[in-house]
Amino acid sequence: MRQLACTAFLAAAVLLFWHCGMVAQDRSAGLNLAYNEFSAMYQIPVGEKESLRISANLDMTKVISGKVLYPGVSADAAYLFRIWGKRFLSGESMMFSAGPGACAGYVRDHRGHYGLMASLTGYIGFEYIFLVPVSISLSLEPCLGVHLNRDRFGYVNMDFYRYGLLYSLLPHVGIRYRF
Repeated sequence: MRQLACTAFLAAAVLLFWHCGMVAQDRSAGLNLAYNEFSAMYQIPVGEKESLRISANLDMTKVISGKVLYPGVSADAAYLFRIWGKRFLSGESMMFSAGPGACAGYVRDHRGHYGLMASLTGYIGFEYIFLVPVSISLSLEPCLGVHLNRDRFGYVNMDFYRYGLLYSLLPHVGIRYRF
């Protein structure tokens, strides 16, 4: 059974990277910063106007203010569609993209408890691509999900993940290297 799972994983990885190398878009890697989050992201093209963005996130809610010592961690994946793009005579370009995604992690809730979080996410953003292989982006990334944690008596609680929607109103600023 384990060998079958490893073989399936390897086959899926080979097919994904083989397909992604056949399109004209660039791959990119970079950082995304928001008021409550630091992210490392990697984006690969999937089609002519689609791409897959994968990111690993540090949830810094209340850490920066010093109220909490440890950040939460999460990972997400979003399937992005280019809605509109414009290439300038100088060779620079800009584009708008949006798409759905999913997120999971171990983060804090509004009461201060750490626990597991699973959510559906969205992405809508603007990206400006320079002549050098660098781009900057500005985006909104709402998160609608649930949060599972244990209270002080040991009972498991499931709540609406309020920080996901509360901090989705704050913009994310990103910088990526395209290769």
